[in-house]
Amino acid sequence: MNIGAKIKLLRKEKKVTQEALAEYLHISSQAVSKWETGASSPDIDLLPKLAIFFGTSLDHLLDFDQSQVNAAVEALVAECGRGSGGDPAKSEAFLRKALEKYPNNDLLLTCILEDMQEQNADGSRSAEIVETGERVLACTRDDELRIDVLRILAETYHSMGEQAMAEYYVNQIPALHFWQYEIAAAVKSGKERMDHIEKVECLCIDKLICMLAMRKDEEQDAQRLAEIEDQARALFSFLKRYPSYEKITASMETGWNDGDLMEIYR
Repeated sequence: MNIGAKIKLLRKEKKVTQEALAEYLHISSQAVSKWETGASSPDIDLLPKLAIFFGTSLDHLLDFDQSQVNAAVEALVAECGRGSGGDPAKSEAFLRKALEKYPNNDLLLTCILEDMQEQNADGSRSAEIVETGERVLACTRDDELRIDVLRILAETYHSMGEQAMAEYYVNQIPALHFWQYEIAAAVKSGKERMDHIEKVECLCIDKLICMLAMRKDEEQDAQRLAEIEDQARALFSFLKRYPSYEKITASMETGWNDGDLMEIYR
């Protein structure tokens, strides 16, 4: 629905004449008539006044549905082929094209940021990552995206050797004592409960393997190194029980075998 048709609909619902609306806005009734017939549109500075007059939001006045935008963006993110085994360069190019249609969308920008980080082994894109990360932090209201961006910024500054800035961003990440999945596993029942138990198990084991990889980097004792290796193999074996985690497990195991699972922190 165009803006003129929306104004006409809201005016009819409010049971006011074109003249009454025109008087409130200090314009001519002919101007209102032109809006409603589609011959012209209201100036942008009149939109807040129109929203106030009709007792509605600018989004509703403009027929803007954020849920539709969110659904469209999530579909594009699913389509881009990012994630384990994907090509981050192709994914980034796809998402940048989508960003032209949805400028400053925080989800698109965060996914682009993750793709950029995957391609930043030589540090050539660190400045661009920092700039994009700050851009997301300035526009997002999504706590999960914000935490992910703070993580990427901390890791990027660490790789640049700027430890003070890395710690600055780390300190902005909340220390979570409870996860939504963990609480859901406790309060839900049936299949939903089992699904959340699986998510928590996989996430915990994922992080534990990462910590073992870091510990292996610091360990000098041969016996202790062998113990760490055995612990990691047992955890990988446990993860392989979950088909939904198969790709991630395979990617992590390859990183463990190659000794570069936690390369980003070195």
